[in-house]
Amino acid sequence: MIAATRNKPRVNWREAIWGYILIAPGFLFVFAFVLIPVISAFGISFTNWNLINAPKFVGISNYVKIFTDAVAVKTLLNTFYFTFVSVPVSLALSLVLAVLLNQKIRGLTFFRTAYYIPVISSTVAVAMVFLWIFDSNYGLMNQFLGLFGISPIKWLTDPHYAMLAVIIVTVWRSLGFNMIIYLAALQDVPKDLHDAAAIDGAGEVQKFFNIIIPLISPAIFFTLITSLISSFQSFDLVYNMTNGGPARATYLVGYYIWEQAFKYLHMGYGAAISFVLFFAILILTIVQWVLRRRWVYGEE
Repeated sequence: MIAATRNKPRVNWREAIWGYILIAPGFLFVFAFVLIPVISAFGISFTNWNLINAPKFVGISNYVKIFTDAVAVKTLLNTFYFTFVSVPVSLALSLVLAVLLNQKIRGLTFFRTAYYIPVISSTVAVAMVFLWIFDSNYGLMNQFLGLFGISPIKWLTDPHYAMLAVIIVTVWRSLGFNMIIYLAALQDVPKDLHDAAAIDGAGEVQKFFNIIIPLISPAIFFTLITSLISSFQSFDLVYNMTNGGPARATYLVGYYIWEQAFKYLHMGYGAAISFVLFFAILILTIVQWVLRRRWVYGEE
């Protein structure tokens, strides 16, 4: 009995060498500007270092301090609250906008462009505009609320409203990116399915939840992951709008890392906080990745 033999594909070493040469610059860039800084930061997280004196090894005391520091705990709670409010609202509104802009209406290109502009706008410029909009005395928001007899709200100086103001701006800025992703997914939904559902007597709401949502679930999964990561890393809006105030009401982890590491020069503590944030994001991402099989189309 003669055993069948399989010919292994021959390796074209010339092509392989050129492949390695072409990816080498990118690999060196990642190694020099990503891997080395991350490894260095992890080492720094076990030290007490102020950029002036030599680092002093302190073991895990920086990590222990995070969970015994009232400000750090408040910052973590603020960040979770900010994330789990802003992300669902942003995803829901983005989906609604995408469905509306997927219709045949006049000025469609203008509206698509207009909603995407905030994504590419300077954070500083956006913050300056919303500082005026949320101004307690002359802001556009209070002027609008005044039409309904609502008293002026101190959006940026009242601890009860400051986080809401930051969430509103964050949602406004993120709408365009998520909307474009959803719009591309909606345009890939076969028209035949809409027609077949209509023949079966399905209404628009039934088609939306039973056809559209399942088919665009990969896009929803993608925006969910990217939005969660982006929200946990938020820094620039808080820095430019509230500086973490009032009364630390808008302290987010990203801002607290900057404050500890670069304002107070507690480099070890700042690095430790950044790795706690990293592992929190990693765990949430892994959980979402595992659960995707239950609801993402094509991942069953």
